[in-house]
Amino acid sequence: MEICNQVSQFSQLPDTAVALGLFDGVHRGHLAVIRAAADCAPELMPAVFTFRFDAREVVTKKQFATLLRPELKAAKLEENGIRFMLEPPFSSIMKMEPESFIQGILFNFMHAKAVFCGEDFRFGKNAAGNTQLLKNACEKNGVQFNIVDPVLDDGVPISSTRIRAALREGDIALANRLLGSPYMTCGTVVHGRHMGHSLGFPTINQLFAPEDLIPRFGVYATIVEIDGKQYIGATDIGVKPTVGEGYAPAAETYILDFGGDLYGKNIRISYHAFLRGEKKFGSLEELTNTVLANAEQAKKLLGSMISQ
Repeated sequence: MEICNQVSQFSQLPDTAVALGLFDGVHRGHLAVIRAAADCAPELMPAVFTFRFDAREVVTKKQFATLLRPELKAAKLEENGIRFMLEPPFSSIMKMEPESFIQGILFNFMHAKAVFCGEDFRFGKNAAGNTQLLKNACEKNGVQFNIVDPVLDDGVPISSTRIRAALREGDIALANRLLGSPYMTCGTVVHGRHMGHSLGFPTINQLFAPEDLIPRFGVYATIVEIDGKQYIGATDIGVKPTVGEGYAPAAETYILDFGGDLYGKNIRISYHAFLRGEKKFGSLEELTNTVLANAEQAKKLLGSMISQ
């Protein structure tokens, strides 16, 4: 998939079918819009217009936090048939008039011949553009326009807001159901205090970016992807209350049956079950026994799911 981060006056793109949205999380509701555009292939190139918040001060929604790192978002779009993604920084488009967005980005740059969005899609300066304005412009220019019905779960539209709330409560089962696939994080493995190694269970440490959503502190049964292979993991999200103070929230994962050096590598982790909340232990021995017990619990839950 080709990824473009800025808009020029013209492009060499063929005619496209464009799915419109932030698509944070790429959940089941988003996938309905994305797959509608992908179904236009091969007559039209399946494409996505989205954006990324490049500064906290331009975020428009309260309690917003990113569900997917950019590389994971791009991978999910490509897996679902998208071949081109335009993802400019929000600050570069936030003051654009709705008519300029339609003509300059959709028609001139992306060569849209079919457009797909959800019923609540808004765009342009002060979110002044709506689906009626977009429909009128598309009809005037001979472009197919489609509003994709929302996908419901328990009678309620699936939304990124619902998924964020579930993750903050540690309800991985609900989050994964709404997403349509396991919640996933990724990040570069960094050095910690190496206490896990000295205690007999070496772990990898990954930091959260400032814009990332941080799930409920606690331990999760996870699957860790390393060089195309999968391993069972027990991932502790939190601030390590047993071993000291002053730690920033991080994900620390004990990987079963793996002993290689992962420092500096970007590792993907998928989350499948919440095992326990964060706890301060009375001793390192108690911590060690609990970590090992959590790992065995994860193995029982997920052992049949992995492929090596």
